[in-house]
Parts: sequence; C-alpha cells; structure tokens
Amino acid sequence: MSNSIGQQMQQLYQQFGELAGVTIELHKELLAVRVVNQQASATVFLQGAQLSHYQRAGEAPIIWCSEHCSYQLGRSLRGGIPVCWPWFGDLNRNPAQVQQQIPVSTQDYPAHGFVRNRIWQLDAVDIINQNLTRLTLSLQLASDEEPLWPFATTLKMTIDVGKSLNVEFAVSNDSAESVSFSSALHSYFAVSNIDHVAVNGLDQLPYIDCMDNWSAQQQQGDLMINKEVDRIYQQTSAPIRLLDKAGQRQLALHSQGSNSAILWNPWQEKSKRLSEFGDQDYQKMLCIETANAATDAITLAAGSTHYLTVNIS
Repeated sequence: MSNSIGQQMQQLYQQFGELAGVTIELHKELLAVRVVNQQASATVFLQGAQLSHYQRAGEAPIIWCSEHCSYQLGRSLRGGIPVCWPWFGDLNRNPAQVQQQIPVSTQDYPAHGFVRNRIWQLDAVDIINQNLTRLTLSLQLASDEEPLWPFATTLKMTIDVGKSLNVEFAVSNDSAESVSFSSALHSYFAVSNIDHVAVNGLDQLPYIDCMDNWSAQQQQGDLMINKEVDRIYQQTSAPIRLLDKAGQRQLALHSQGSNSAILWNPWQEKSKRLSEFGDQDYQKMLCIETANAATDAITLAAGSTHYLTVNIS
C-alpha cells in the first residue's frame, strides 16, 4: 500500500469510519466506502464516484460488476455505474457542439470522457435513518488544470441507498461562458439469464442503431436480447422496465434530466475481446444507461447546474 493511499484511508476512517454500517475498504489500488442499512447495501469507489454494488436485503444483487476487475488506478471498473462525461462513447460520434469544445490534442481521447478515472472527494456519508444512507462525492475541475476540459466546473454525485437506489449526477458550470456536453450513468444491471429478459417502455421510440452504421430505427414492442445490442434511444420520458422472467424480478427506472437511454449487451463474440469481462458474462448483465446522448446533449449556461438522475426500484 502506498503512503498516499494509506493516508487517504486513515483520513476516511477518521471522518466516516465510526458511522453505523459504514466501512472503508481497499480493493488492490482503489479505495471504496461500503454502506449497509436495514434495506440494502452498496459499495462506492472514490475513483470515478463509481457505484459497484447495490443489493436489497435478502435479494440477489441489482447492479452487476465483473469478477475480472483489476482494481487499478486510472482504470474504470467493468460494471457498476460508471459516469460518462463530458462526452459519451467515441468523442467523434458526439454532437458538433460537444466536439468543438474539446481542445485539440495528440493523445487518444478516452472513451466516455475522463471523469470515471479521476479520484473524487467523498464529502459526506449521511445516515438519514435506519433505512436510508446518502453518499455525496464531488470533483472540482479548474479551468487551467484539465487539458481536455478548459472550463471551471463542479461535478457532484449523490447516491441514496435504501429500498430503491437513487443516483443524481449534477454538473455546475462555474465558468463565464456556456458549455456543451454529453453524459450517461452507464448502469450495468444484473440478470439471471439474458435469454429470459425483456425491456419495455421503449415501444415506438426512435433509436440510433450503432451496430447498423448508426442508422435511424424505430422500436417495435418489447426489446428482447438475442444478439449484440448497442442503441441510443431518444425521447425516453416514460419509465423503462427491465423484466427478468427467470429471476422473477421487475426493475423500474425513472429518470429525470434525460431524454435518451443507451441499451448495450456485447453478446458472444465481443465478450471475448473486452477487457475485464468473462466470455460468458454477457449472459449475466444488461446496460440500460440514463443519458444525455446524441441530440439530447446539454448546453449549460454560465452559472447553471444540470441534474441527471435515475431512480431504480
């Protein structure tokens, strides 16, 4: 353990270690806080403010995270809820107003932006009551510190762990000009078997099919997963429901500040090429991502805050 991680861990213990149901954990190179209350348990990593685990008491996990994670500094966990910002996916596939703001660089632009690999500040762990625990994390971006984002910005993540899981990602524009960005809460959901999963709440919605040369399509009925799926759904104002028939569970996703959602499953061939992902892991997960993607990208005025929220119940 390096001195800096040891000092961080000691500091976190001093701040939060005596709270009921709160444990500070070290996973190889990464620090995390685990919370347990009467309704649920969850684990949140300081790197990326990334929730990796959420499970209601007496039930199977709702959020999936790979058993093959390396827990390395600078490497996002495969699973959980990574934060994608200030662009989604490949920068070159983002709207022009997002691309134009990112400084020209010789380096490769990381997929899904850069904040999922940054160490966030754990600001608070609040035990609201015996059924609800709230974690608050933040990341301050100065205008002259981040080569890929020359705008003063405050990012804040608020995670409510209880009978439902509520995740709120707030972007505050502290600069003197408007900024544009794409973002997503890249949620990996645990399923008992992908062959017995259906997603409803998308019927008749337009979507971009990234597997078919980014063509415009329209959803017909429930979505069943029987091949690699990578789609950006638009106009997603209604709740999205994940029906896990084999697991006899239905999840409802209620989003705010979002009119787009990404659905992703790598299926068989791509699973073999993905890092930190088992060959058969595609059977156990489905990403349904609350987003501001494609035409739903955000332009935020100076001094304003945008809230992207999902409630999972």
